[in-house]
Amino acid sequence: MRLAILGTLAALLVAAPSAGAQAPAEPYDGHNPFKCTLQQLGTGTKFPQPDADPFCVEYDKTHQNVTELGVVDFMSQEPARVAAASPKCFYFQRDHWTGSVVQGQAPETYHWDGSYWFDKARGAGGVYVENFRIGGQSGDPTALPGFPAEWKPYFSKGRGGVQTVGDVQADPRCATRPNPSGPGGGRQANGNGRCRVPGGRIDRGIGGARLRERRFYAGYASWCFEGGGRLVAAFSRPAARVQLLMTNARPFDTHGFRTGSRARRARHRMHHERRFGRVRGARAWCSRERRRRLCVGLAHRHVRWIAIARKRHGRKRTLFYLRHAARM
Repeated sequence: MRLAILGTLAALLVAAPSAGAQAPAEPYDGHNPFKCTLQQLGTGTKFPQPDADPFCVEYDKTHQNVTELGVVDFMSQEPARVAAASPKCFYFQRDHWTGSVVQGQAPETYHWDGSYWFDKARGAGGVYVENFRIGGQSGDPTALPGFPAEWKPYFSKGRGGVQTVGDVQADPRCATRPNPSGPGGGRQANGNGRCRVPGGRIDRGIGGARLRERRFYAGYASWCFEGGGRLVAAFSRPAARVQLLMTNARPFDTHGFRTGSRARRARHRMHHERRFGRVRGARAWCSRERRRRLCVGLAHRHVRWIAIARKRHGRKRTLFYLRHAARM
């Protein structure tokens, strides 16, 4: 089974045929490059918007067990997923893979979280992998058979990502389509009534705004999202650098959970989390990560909001920003 999974991931990385001259590879952090609704499919293939293009989907492939034939069910669903993606001009997929003998019990045979996209108008595409493990141990994606040598600098220690132009077969039919791309899959509303399009992975930024970047604000600023939800940024004085970002929009995720996810799942995915206090009816739990502080607001057994703050801030300062941002 291990060889089969390695082969599957290798195919994801190198399956696209070359379209001719290739541009140099660039790092890719797993964000959604398109303005689209991220369709949540779970373990199935009942697409809410089958005709969408950009076609943006997220799958739960963490039930590939042996005893309950979960891996058989997974394999039976894959042809429909491929068939839905193949005719699209613009495609983004996020998925979460876990293999086991008995569902939810050790030993874990393999795991990774991935993001993949292609743009047939430009012949461009990218792949991102994190939390890559074999037998419960962090693995090296570059050890996969057929892994391109020029991509190896962009992967190490169980994670990495690369994007290129020229590795995907361009389609003339797609060249006449409007460009759906946008930084972080969104746009800023500047008082003109338009809202950002939500969606993407939360790393050190949310919806196009990033920690420590300088903007022409002091105090707090808030933006709306299409479909509901908001993004709030807290700024330092007088430098006007972003200190904290908070969102309650469902299409954003981190570590495999999002607003609306079960509180138990969020706390399981966080590491060394601590309860910070109450923030407008929610219990704030925060963990200190390598390049940020991650916080979630939990209420009624679900995630109400997700926030990221600068790692340097202690409990008191972080809680101060959280409480003020929640009032926006």
